Amino acid sequence: MTLNSNDIFSRLLKLYEVEKMNELSEALGFKKNWAASTRNRGGIPFDACVIAAEKFDVTMDYLLFGSNVNQSIEEKENKLRKSVTDGIFRAIQTGIITPDEDVSISFITEVIMSELNYIYEQNTDEAKLRNKKLMENMNIKSEPAK
Repeated sequence: MTLNSNDIFSRLLKLYEVEKMNELSEALGFKKNWAASTRNRGGIPFDACVIAAEKFDVTMDYLLFGSNVNQSIEEKENKLRKSVTDGIFRAIQTGIITPDEDVSISFITEVIMSELNYIYEQNTDEAKLRNKKLMENMNIKSEPAK
């Protein structure tokens, strides 16, 4: 894989939802001509990529190479956990679900993650044991859905 300045700037423009290089420069907090100047000389905007990765929750692999192929399982799981938590929160806010007073959003999230993990890895004994222990730790008596 090689780094291509034009491709990297294209991804940055898309993330920041701007069309012009001077707009990107300003969005990143740099001088107006920074992005155009850096791209014209073929420079790789590592600092801008770090800023964008943190702001938009994307990987450096995506920004530099256009893919998330090297994203770890743990990173993917954390991103999924955040999405599940956000979804539960929105469902509670809109009245789609009404949890008991003693049930936290994080508890519901972990139960859902356990079910998803079980489905994903249902053919391995290790996954079954891990899910069983998780369910026991959460005092859930029923087995995950099959």
